[in-house]
This record gives sequence, C-alpha cells and structure tokens, in this order.
Amino acid sequence: MFAPRNPAEFHRVLRSTGRLIVVRPTGRHLAELRGQVPAMVTIDPAKEQRLHRALNPLFEAAVTERVEYSAPLTRPDALDLVAMTPSARHVSRADMNDGGLLPDQVTVSVLATAYQPR
Repeated sequence: MFAPRNPAEFHRVLRSTGRLIVVRPTGRHLAELRGQVPAMVTIDPAKEQRLHRALNPLFEAAVTERVEYSAPLTRPDALDLVAMTPSARHVSRADMNDGGLLPDQVTVSVLATAYQPR
C-alpha cells in the first residue's frame, strides 16, 4: 500500500521477534510507463535517506532484497496500474487516452527490507 509510515505504532504492535517489511520503488520502477506519461510522479531520490531517518530510532534493517522483473502491459492494465499508484492524483484519463503509444511491457523494480525492532 502507498501510505504514510508510523514507525512508533509499528514498533508498539510488533512482537520483539516480529519484522516490519517495507517495499519501495527503485528508479527503474515503471520507467517505461513514466517515460510515456510525463504527468506520473517520479521516484524521490532522497526516499532511502528519509526512510532510514524515520525508522532508525526504533528499527534496524535485517535484510534487503531487490525484486525486479518485466511484466506485459495492455492499455487497460496501464490505466489500472496508474490508478493504483500515487500518480493517480496527478494523471487524468486524458493523459492516458491522448492517442499516444503506451509501452507493451513495464519494469517492476522494488527494494524489500525486513526491519527488526530495536
């Protein structure tokens, strides 16, 4: 889900042996689609630093893995994909239906980190 993180609440509800899994996009995530739909939100280059600052007082990173693959993309898939991202507020149907070509595949590229409570 794309939502604000509440480290204190995560820490409060996790057992000491629990793990917080945080998945966030890399710069390559949906790059083909972002290249064709300029109104889409870009990946904040300071995202990693902000995440670390927010979680560091209460959590320690245990392991990080990159997950990356290419997925086929139809026009209806592209509409759905944009609608479920933070770009949904910034991209209109007109942006997607202007007759421009959309990519027929897209890169999914994320980092997944398991954090343990301190």
